[in-house]
Amino acid sequence: MSDVEKVTEHFDHHDVAFMQDPLGGYAEMRERCPVAHSDQHGGFWIITTYDDLHEVYFDTDHFSSFVPTIPNSGHGERKFPLTMSDPPEHSLYRQIVQPYFTQQKMAEYEPEVRKRVTVLIDAFIERGEADLFWDFARKLPASVIADIIGTPYEDGVKFEDWAHRITQATATEPESAALAYEEMNDYFLALLGQREAEPRDDLLTLLAGATVGDGVQPWPDGREGAAESTRQVDDRLLTDEERVMFCILIMMAGFDTTSSFIGTMLWWLAEHPDQRARLVADRTLIPSAVDELLRCFPPGSPARVIKKDTELRGQQMREGDPVLLLTASANRDTIFEDADEVIFERKPNKHLGFGMGIHRCLGMHLARLESEVALQEILRRLPDYQLVPGTQIEWSHGQIWGPRNLQVTF
Repeated sequence: MSDVEKVTEHFDHHDVAFMQDPLGGYAEMRERCPVAHSDQHGGFWIITTYDDLHEVYFDTDHFSSFVPTIPNSGHGERKFPLTMSDPPEHSLYRQIVQPYFTQQKMAEYEPEVRKRVTVLIDAFIERGEADLFWDFARKLPASVIADIIGTPYEDGVKFEDWAHRITQATATEPESAALAYEEMNDYFLALLGQREAEPRDDLLTLLAGATVGDGVQPWPDGREGAAESTRQVDDRLLTDEERVMFCILIMMAGFDTTSSFIGTMLWWLAEHPDQRARLVADRTLIPSAVDELLRCFPPGSPARVIKKDTELRGQQMREGDPVLLLTASANRDTIFEDADEVIFERKPNKHLGFGMGIHRCLGMHLARLESEVALQEILRRLPDYQLVPGTQIEWSHGQIWGPRNLQVTF
């Protein structure tokens, strides 16, 4: 058995050591075993190339979004309305929350995002040092998504705990991850009840009274007590479970992925001061730089499940098989010229950092806004920040990837 076969047979995205520097391994898999099968976590397929990921994103007949994590992150039989739904239900769910995440809506959010960035930098700039992950990258998306959802900002500590247990402890502490979902269920049900009594201008209020129609029925569910959570049929109100899972999904997606990417972006620019100097000198490059860094360092690797038997690159995939889509591998495939080089001016740049097809990231415009404003203000106020000598960056593992420390001086 070759080295690459050994890697793929036992591939584990929760392997802490491997995920400290996975890109070399991804490249070898992409070249020598582009569609592989791992025996970890009950067995799952790994897809590594751009064309294959693109095909999977658009083939909803064979690849379902019903499995969002490998292994199950503790949500059990609960279903995320957006990421665990296929046509035609998906579009009905998406249109409920879409108005909060349109490109036009970003103009309204921009002043508040910039204000939050300024406040965060003000809190540490006089010290001359900071951990740009925990002091900045982690806090910015958490505060912005809290405003949009309508949760108290001081509850960010709870979000951080829940995020860690769901994304980092799933493979080793499944009971803790499952308990996190129970805690979030109680937390959001209480807030939704408050909004029913006292509406506000936030996403919680929208979900408290949201309806879904066109013949979409409540999910089949044999669990005891499930009937009580079903509020109406046909043109119906969302069930309690749907409302809560909407909240959890938007909180996690708007918090963990974006903070991971902002941390990675700031890390790479610290490692490449010449490229950072280009952005300081020409701020018009920042939007395309953010996009290119997202191509090279996408934070998420989504999952799918086989709906019916199919074949990909000669591999026979069976109904029920989980599938992991390695975005960070696909985005460095040969479809991109000099794919391993960061080229700020790259055009076109049709990367998969936000996915493709019906599940293209709902919050992509918000993530871009936060990342661009964060970079603009960091480079304006800390143009010469540098990593503290000897700093060892610790990277997360699982399906959300990014640094978990970034000590700098300035």
